[in-house]
Amino acid sequence: MTDALDLPELRAARQARRDFLDRLELLRSDLYAYCRRLTGNAFDAEDLVQESLARAFTQAAQAHSPIANPRAWLFRVATNAYVDSYRRQKPVLVDAVEQVAPTTADPAEVRDAWAELVTLLPPQERAALALKDLFGFTLAEVADVLRTSVGAVKAALHRGRGRLDSPEREQSLKVREAPDRRLLDAVAAAFNAYDVPRLTALLLADAHSEIMGVLTEYGADQMRDGSIEHTLDLSKPYRYTAEVRDLWGETVVVIRIVRDSSTAVNDLMRVSTEDGKVRSIHWYYFSPDFLTELAAELGEPVVLNGHHY
Repeated sequence: MTDALDLPELRAARQARRDFLDRLELLRSDLYAYCRRLTGNAFDAEDLVQESLARAFTQAAQAHSPIANPRAWLFRVATNAYVDSYRRQKPVLVDAVEQVAPTTADPAEVRDAWAELVTLLPPQERAALALKDLFGFTLAEVADVLRTSVGAVKAALHRGRGRLDSPEREQSLKVREAPDRRLLDAVAAAFNAYDVPRLTALLLADAHSEIMGVLTEYGADQMRDGSIEHTLDLSKPYRYTAEVRDLWGETVVVIRIVRDSSTAVNDLMRVSTEDGKVRSIHWYYFSPDFLTELAAELGEPVVLNGHHY
C-alpha cells in the first residue's frame, strides 16, 4: 500500500485523544509528581508521563466499562510502564515474603531521603513507598494499583523503609551520554539569530524532533518546515532566546520568551548529538509541570502554553 494513511477514523481518533487528555488534565500534576518520584529526575519523569498517557488512552479505548477511580488507574498505568522500562534494563527480583512494615517511618523522612532511595530500590518497592508515604494511598489501594496482596505491599514497605536505617547506602545513577557542548553553543547562536538555514544545517539529514506529547518530526527538512520555522517566526509579537545551561546533570538549551520587556522560561531543548551534528531534539513546550519545575530550579518566572496537545 503506497497511498497516504489519512482515514476519517484516524482524524476521529486524534480528536478522541484530545478529549481524553482534556478530561485527565486535572490529574496531570499528580501524575507528574508520581513519575518524578519513581524516576528521580525531571527528564525521565516527563518521558514516563507521556508513555503513561499514551498507554492510558489505548487501554481506555479497550475497556468495556467505566473507569471507576481514574487517579488510581492512571497511577497503575504509570507503575506498569515504569516497571516495564526497568525490566528492560535489568532483572527485577520480587520477594513476596509477608513482613510487617514498621509504623514508625516518618513520611517527611522518606520524602527527604527520596533522591537517594530512588536510585536504590527495585521498582515495586519504589512505587509502594511513593503511593503509601507520599501520596496517602491506603494499603488496599496500593495493593490494587500494584496488582498484588496487602501482605506483599507490607513487605515492600518494610524493605523500602529499612533503607532509611541502612548504614550501607550506595548510589547508582544512570548517566546519559553528554552532547557536544560546542554544537549546542552553535545551536543556541543560530536560534538567537533566528537563522533557520544555519540551524537546519546543524542537523543530520535523518535527525528527528519530538514535541513531547504532541508530534514527532522525521528528517531535517520536516523539522525545518515544522517546529523550527514555527518557533523562529519573525512575524510574532514576541521573541525567543536560547541559552546553553548545565541542569540536573545534563547540558541543555533553555528557551525563554521575551515580550513587553519581560522574560520568562517557556521551553527547553534536550539535544542529542552525533558526529558533530544534531541527532535529535526533544521540546518541552507542552509539558507544564516540567516547565514549572525548570523555572523554579532557575529561580525565574515561567509562561506555560495552554493545553499539552
